[in-house]
Amino acid sequence: MVSLLFSYSHKDEEMRDRLETQLTTLMRQGVIQTWHDRRIGAGEDFANAIDMHVESANITSRGWPS
Repeated sequence: MVSLLFSYSHKDEEMRDRLETQLTTLMRQGVIQTWHDRRIGAGEDFANAIDMHVESANITSRGWPS
């Protein structure tokens, strides 16, 4: 399975949501999994969670031009 990390400005969250919606079929088929910082749980070490996903991601999407 391919792991995709979204790295983006929160002002672009709507764009990230739209892209993730477009990937839904691939996610359901088990081809790709996505992750972004909004999935960090309460009390979880923020920096550690990000570092772990940055290191393990196969693809990193780094925002969008305005």
